[in-house]
Amino acid sequence: MNGDNLHAAALKLETELNAYAVIDPEAAELYADLKPLLKLVLQGVITTPWEWGQIPGRYRFSEQGLQKYEKLEQAFATFCIELTGGETPTLKWMREFRSQNN
Repeated sequence: MNGDNLHAAALKLETELNAYAVIDPEAAELYADLKPLLKLVLQGVITTPWEWGQIPGRYRFSEQGLQKYEKLEQAFATFCIELTGGETPTLKWMREFRSQNN
């Protein structure tokens, strides 16, 4: 887990949450769910990876319609990847493969 990458991902996610929370109540709820976790990350308290299931709010994208906000969804995904230990070699390969085919 890279603390600098996690911190940057938390800042980006917080920026996106602030932007979308004012226009969508579901985004505001997601921000409320994540605010304590983001605070701990930004304070440097979290130093070990979390499990995917420990991260609040994932269902809000698939079940509550937040997937329509691409920037928010991407920021959340990046934050989750960093919080769970960072990008795996397989994920890196998949991203490279996808970028070559686009």
